[in-house]
Amino acid sequence: MDTRLWTFQQFRSLASERDSISDWRKRLSPARRAVLDIFMDRIAKMKAWPLGICDPIRGKQNKGYWELRWTAEKVEHRIFGYFHGPFLFVMLVGCTHKGKVYDPPSAFQTMRDLRRKLDETKEGVLSIYELVRIGGDKEQGISARPS
Repeated sequence: MDTRLWTFQQFRSLASERDSISDWRKRLSPARRAVLDIFMDRIAKMKAWPLGICDPIRGKQNKGYWELRWTAEKVEHRIFGYFHGPFLFVMLVGCTHKGKVYDPPSAFQTMRDLRRKLDETKEGVLSIYELVRIGGDKEQGISARPS
């Protein structure tokens, strides 16, 4: 039985047909992908996300945007996005973070640009972000033990 309450969507470019978060996830190390997958699976099952896991992004130009937060391999990771209805979170850009330095450095501007492409210029659409099945999925770099 699937106990996930939340649905996650991501930006898809109409020009390239690429998904912002899935593409970013592919560039993470196998260990970081595994931590992301477990993090996403866990928060999908929570009724509400506490501060520290999901925080509003500061700054007047970032009003309405939130960041999902976790650490993997001693590196802070973030996904910037916004709430788009009950139990629906739209993910726009993924990045890493140390102090005031973000990688990519343009993460905040990219977040706002992708939202504009969704809402105003219609250069993008929302696609479902498929959560990875937890429990030995080969996508996580975990191989099944021989019997």
